[in-house]
Amino acid sequence: MALKKTFENKDGGTSNGYYRVREVNTQYEKDKDGPVDLQAMFFVEAYYYDTGEPAIWNATKTNPAWRPKECGAYNLILPDMEPVQNLIIRAYNYLKALPEFDGAEDC
Repeated sequence: MALKKTFENKDGGTSNGYYRVREVNTQYEKDKDGPVDLQAMFFVEAYYYDTGEPAIWNATKTNPAWRPKECGAYNLILPDMEPVQNLIIRAYNYLKALPEFDGAEDC
């Protein structure tokens, strides 16, 4: 499962991106006599769709580090105890609902 969406590349042009959820972490917290607090954090990475190369630019002395703005960490508040597979599906559905992923397609 992944998303296909264009992004502004480091040169200011547009490239086809392949976005994938790389990692999902969950947190369960419950105080005595309190409600359960469930959260998940997931990390998104991007690749150039046409070449499969990572869409990242490592910092050098003359160029700053760069990556598409959509890459990074996102948080989900979970309503109940969900299997991990559902978390991955929810992560992609959450991304598709964000303005920065408007027009993204499943691929």
